Amino acid sequence: MDQRALDTFLKKFAENQHTEQEHERFITWLNALPEKEVERLLDQYGDLFRALSDHEPAKHPELLNKIEAKIDTMELDNEPVHIKPIRRSHKKYFAVAAAILLLVTIGVITRKFAGKHDLYATNAIAQKIIPGGNKAVLTLADGSQIILDSAKRGLLASQQNISVKKATDGQLIYDASGQKQSNQSNDQLAYNTISIPKGGQYQVVLPDGTKVWLNAASSLKFPVAFKGKERNVELSGEGYFEVAKNKAMPFRVAVNHTTVEVLGTHFNIMGYGDEASTNTTLLEGSVKIISGDKQKLIIPGEQARVSDGIEVAKVNAAQAIAWKNGNFNFAHENIETIMRKVARWYDVNIQYQGTTTHEGFVGTVPRSENISEVLNALELTGLVHFKIVERRVIVMP
Repeated sequence: MDQRALDTFLKKFAENQHTEQEHERFITWLNALPEKEVERLLDQYGDLFRALSDHEPAKHPELLNKIEAKIDTMELDNEPVHIKPIRRSHKKYFAVAAAILLLVTIGVITRKFAGKHDLYATNAIAQKIIPGGNKAVLTLADGSQIILDSAKRGLLASQQNISVKKATDGQLIYDASGQKQSNQSNDQLAYNTISIPKGGQYQVVLPDGTKVWLNAASSLKFPVAFKGKERNVELSGEGYFEVAKNKAMPFRVAVNHTTVEVLGTHFNIMGYGDEASTNTTLLEGSVKIISGDKQKLIIPGEQARVSDGIEVAKVNAAQAIAWKNGNFNFAHENIETIMRKVARWYDVNIQYQGTTTHEGFVGTVPRSENISEVLNALELTGLVHFKIVERRVIVMP
């Protein structure tokens, strides 16, 4: 399809004046189009349909499915999907689209810019709600606490010949180089707990060299020194683990009556109490999931979901650790799931008014943006609107 024919078809499509034969020719052409060409169309034709107000993409399921498949393919390459708002080039990234409205990527969508949303009326308040950052409280074995985000870099404490340090980049490091190795299981274990508030995140290097990234509203309890035949820690919330290899001492994470057992591997655990399941996603190595009398092994690219039982599914593992890499990644998620993520990261309360959409949203938005950026991107789908009162986000249809 040449440029003139494409322009003609898209204008007809925008006005719902195209024929079924023209639509079929367009679908055939789009099916053979490389991803880069699809991305070029996103930019080229965004302005063409900004005046649209009432369009029904469900009438064209083939095109809808094609655009959604293209977006999923780009996500598998770990590249953010960019949906740019009309004439708002100062917004860095807009990557959220409802699955039912993915035609926005070709410009064919309801974009209700007539009249200002409630969010814009309270934009000054929204700008004050900044993204989370490195915040945590460390509770030592004797009960004393250290506020890590305000603590000076360097040595923070010494326990059982283990030096607890805050590195130059802010991460917490347990240095066991001064301790003599002991595998006696009857040696007394002293525990520390690192707690991450809403609006926080933190990275810790455990005494065995295991690296852990903790998401907002999470905590990790671990021994000052690993002794005996096992390395046991307790997680609440969400964490990404890069476990140091040690065949003689399996590493076990206890979370929500579930145990994740490994020797040395990379995986993410999401175990918030307000979520429907505890999800373990494997990126490297192998992992055993134990829940009650049930056990399952998973391989890289799989996710184990524990609720009443254990279900294993193939997933895009990169999506599970998007938070660790500084992004929100919405993979066909409903608005309630998305707003729970928003609430944890921005430390806000969520309230719902009216009947909200049940559609799934797809896309990626940087977590470094203020809350207004995320909410504006969601509003651009036309499916949901927001109002902010102090630190309360009201979600409306």
